[in-house]
Amino acid sequence: MPFLLLNPAHIQARMKTKILTILILGLLLFFLTGAATAFCEVIHVGISPETIPNANNNDVLASIKAWTQGAAKAYGIQATFDVSIIGSPAKLRNSLKKKRFEIVVTSIKDIVGLPLSLDTIFVPIPNGSFPIHYVLVVHGNSGITDLGGLKDKSLAIPHGDFMQLASTWFEAHLQNHAHTAVSSFLAKLIHPKDVFKTGMQVFFRQIDAAVIPRDDLDRMGKLNPQMKKDLLIIGESLPLIPMVIIIHPSWQTPSSKAMEKVFSEFHTTPLGKQVLSVFHSVRIEKQPITILEPTLSFLRRHRGLTQKNGGTIQKW
Repeated sequence: MPFLLLNPAHIQARMKTKILTILILGLLLFFLTGAATAFCEVIHVGISPETIPNANNNDVLASIKAWTQGAAKAYGIQATFDVSIIGSPAKLRNSLKKKRFEIVVTSIKDIVGLPLSLDTIFVPIPNGSFPIHYVLVVHGNSGITDLGGLKDKSLAIPHGDFMQLASTWFEAHLQNHAHTAVSSFLAKLIHPKDVFKTGMQVFFRQIDAAVIPRDDLDRMGKLNPQMKKDLLIIGESLPLIPMVIIIHPSWQTPSSKAMEKVFSEFHTTPLGKQVLSVFHSVRIEKQPITILEPTLSFLRRHRGLTQKNGGTIQKW
């Protein structure tokens, strides 16, 4: 036995075996690493600018990109993220039809009629009551007691949080009760940035009326009891869901299921909370598509949204 261990030919053969084993392991590791890189999924995220009306687009993109990288690492998602702001509703709809985005954050009115066959959606939840009720408010001493009293007056509809359907609701409200268009009814229509400041403008009689969320009006009344006494509601919407997050139904990979878990736990991480603050939300909830039916019915009735094949709307 000692002779065999010292035999040069035997030693050389064992060395060749070790080298070959190392080479095989090295090649296997290389190909496995290469495969993981080659098959790393690219997840395209599209954001409608209407869902971030008062935010800087570059800041939003930076926040979302930072969060997606962190989420991928934390949840073991083998993917990279391509995040972009979608320029217009037409581009958004076209991109969804052509399956260019796996995830989309959008105003609900921009996707009505798209046959996406969705069973569930994700809804950003604000810090307050949900769904959203819009109210038409005037000063109690203005002499305006109903919608007709706004004829040739000024109205403000701010570009604030969850205000994506405010103008649509007022147009529908005006058509239902005054049977006329906004342009021929009001003397002036303005779109400020801040909801609270808009309420203050009505309070100080700088504008005649405003459309704001009911929840914001209630907060104003708590901060300033005199506002609660002086501001009068002369119109209120049904509960509406103005914006949604969609995971495209054609995206069926392990990453899509992982992203559903990420969304449900969004509010539990510091970085997730930062991103939610961009959309002025406290969490994201997964909901059946039926939760949108009141909003979709409203849009069908009052916006006259039709398709060429018989003038009907395809339901999701």
